[in-house]
Amino acid sequence: MNLAWIGFGCAIGGAGVMTFYTIANYRLRRGGAGAVWLGGWILGALGMTLTGVGWALLSLAGPYYDIPPLRYAGVLIGGLGGFLYFYSAASVGRLRSRAHYTLSLHTDGIYRFVRHPQALALCLIALGAALATLSRPFLWCLPIWLSFWVAYTFFEEHFELIPAYGESYYRYSKTAGRLFPTLTGWKLIFGELTRQLTIYD
Repeated sequence: MNLAWIGFGCAIGGAGVMTFYTIANYRLRRGGAGAVWLGGWILGALGMTLTGVGWALLSLAGPYYDIPPLRYAGVLIGGLGGFLYFYSAASVGRLRSRAHYTLSLHTDGIYRFVRHPQALALCLIALGAALATLSRPFLWCLPIWLSFWVAYTFFEEHFELIPAYGESYYRYSKTAGRLFPTLTGWKLIFGELTRQLTIYD
């Protein structure tokens, strides 16, 4: 079995674990914040590790295209995705200690504008890695990974978030976009940027 197939298998396994994780997470909530926190570090970490290893192996598997401008663009996109992932994970509390983790619905910070910034970040990381390496196996599989993380946002809402938060989540979904800000969200972002620029002038 060559490197590409091993990488594909790992990434598919990671997707499977993440899907199971979001289904199980609603039930873990019955055990309180500590159970959800621990489940995230076990199931979530396992799923993301398998995904990361799979993508790394696909990146190493050749053959490769050689288009330098796309490689540079990939590094920038991947870097942006990595920053967005850790920033949003910290905002929602995934990086907090068990004692400080809560089950409240997070609607501030970046979550004020986007409901699933981590899924968006993983799409950017996948796209960035594919372009930075221009590995043909990775490029061929890229639509699968992008489609999965978009679909994952629906799984997470259907299996966990809507059952857990009910009407509060429906109201939240009207103001924050799934992966990108709504028109109102963009207006708020540009308004805030304008206000900040005015302060520094």
